[in-house]
Amino acid sequence: MVTEVEISHILPHPENSNRMDMKTLSKLRRHIEAAGRYEPLIVRQHPAEKDKFQVINGHNRLQVLRALGHAKARCVIWEVDDDQTRLYLATLNRLSGEDIPERRALLIGNLLERFEVDDLAGLLPESKEQIAELKRFAQIDLDELVPQTPAEPAGAPQVILEFFLDRDDAEQVNLALDVITHRHPEMGGRSEALVHLAHSYLCANQASLVISPDLPPSPAPALQEENQDGATNPHGLS
Repeated sequence: MVTEVEISHILPHPENSNRMDMKTLSKLRRHIEAAGRYEPLIVRQHPAEKDKFQVINGHNRLQVLRALGHAKARCVIWEVDDDQTRLYLATLNRLSGEDIPERRALLIGNLLERFEVDDLAGLLPESKEQIAELKRFAQIDLDELVPQTPAEPAGAPQVILEFFLDRDDAEQVNLALDVITHRHPEMGGRSEALVHLAHSYLCANQASLVISPDLPPSPAPALQEENQDGATNPHGLS
């Protein structure tokens, strides 16, 4: 049954990982403005705040309704516990918008406190391998994993790294970089996150790294740097 609930009484779920980009959010707003109709929000009684409700599905709609000045929202009230709510957050909210990787990892990590990987793989869009990877990211403490990287001297030459990945590998790399940049907003972007990731690997594998004495240290094959004209040339090539 659909019930109208005061918007001031509806609170987002803190573990919601789903966000729409501004372009999609604007389309949703135009649709609600023009048609005056929208799919009812799915909410539950708030577990900690009396007379409040918590969103299970519809965080983006709630954001638009608030922006439009609506006093009430059409809602369906479900009676679900915390574990069921997390499962719905991990499934229903994948139908629109995009996940923030770190929030997704934390949500999966919380679910894994009560569910086995095999069980979640049968309920969520992710495979067992993806769930295990998200769990690993949720447990990473980057500050303890690697010491702070000393800042480069002012005016140090910059280089361009160029390499190609297949889609699955690219998703893994992007996930790692997104987790680092969301957890450490003070970093200067994905390039610093990539350096942090490289240092983490090197620190974790110091004992197993062996450099042949016959091979002089050299940059990665795809390492490039800018010339005075702004073009890029691989090291050692002309």
